Amino acid sequence: MFRKTTIFSLAVFCFAFASCNKFEGSQTVPAYIHIDQISVDPATDYSVYGAPTHKITEAWVYVDDQIIGCYELPATFPVLKNGPHKVAVYGGIKADGRTGAYSTYPFYKPTVYQSLNLVEDSIINLNPVVNYYSHDEGTTVAWLEDFENANSLVAEPGSDTSIIRISGNEAWNSPVCSVASFFSGKVELPPDSMDFTVSTATEFDFYKNMNGVYCMLEMDYCCNDTFFVGVKYFKDFHLTTWPLIKVTPTDKEHDKPQRWNKIYINIGPTMNNNYTADYFKVYFTSDLTTSVDTLYGHYYHPINERRYYYFDNLKLLYRKL
Repeated sequence: MFRKTTIFSLAVFCFAFASCNKFEGSQTVPAYIHIDQISVDPATDYSVYGAPTHKITEAWVYVDDQIIGCYELPATFPVLKNGPHKVAVYGGIKADGRTGAYSTYPFYKPTVYQSLNLVEDSIINLNPVVNYYSHDEGTTVAWLEDFENANSLVAEPGSDTSIIRISGNEAWNSPVCSVASFFSGKVELPPDSMDFTVSTATEFDFYKNMNGVYCMLEMDYCCNDTFFVGVKYFKDFHLTTWPLIKVTPTDKEHDKPQRWNKIYINIGPTMNNNYTADYFKVYFTSDLTTSVDTLYGHYYHPINERRYYYFDNLKLLYRKL
């Protein structure tokens, strides 16, 4: 269920409507559920999971352990049941930031209402709050960088600049964070500079003995220029650089970025396909090489403008498939 498409979601939705004559007992009118948003528990342990930022855009809803649909939020939808029923709501995301790439997020536990009383022709308002699966439940945070105490991203050879810690008005700040946040990471490229590439100082190898893993990178970012996120993995005495996604600007005016966004990047398939690699590192770059242009198309560098890239709340999580 980790990767579902819009087509599947619509099919489930249409099936529900096509089955409107299949009510319980004498029921002739459906009950309704309304979900405005799904949030991450603000009391989440910051020391383990970092800031509880999120971009949950869909609700995956199960009634009595049977899926009834995936709904873009906010949503009001019919349920062909009445009386007390078990209702589970999973937080859904757009994997890799792509519209249509809907999936439940495998690191968020669902909110479960064990006995939700459904009343025909009535709307029940739900406000689900999800938590991360704990380490005992299979989730491990392999890397967490919030720039509050250090900076574990290092410049690659050939990079025109490095990432620095910044504070004040430029840094990320959010009321959802239960712990004060003062610092963020920033890369700045003056007009006479071309590219940057920074990567994790840590070399990760947790996937090697797990026979397949979910592996996601969460990231808050803000930028006025395109950049790429990818992995570098060492396999068969060769270091491969593999771009995963192109991240587009949040601020297109080439002024100090004010709009932060969040993205979930799926690293699992790449590393599961290269499970014999000795290690991998996550990297971030503005360098549009020929191979990257082939994958993603040409992008024009506004080299006459000062370019900004802000990062915060980076977290790499994994759990066994």
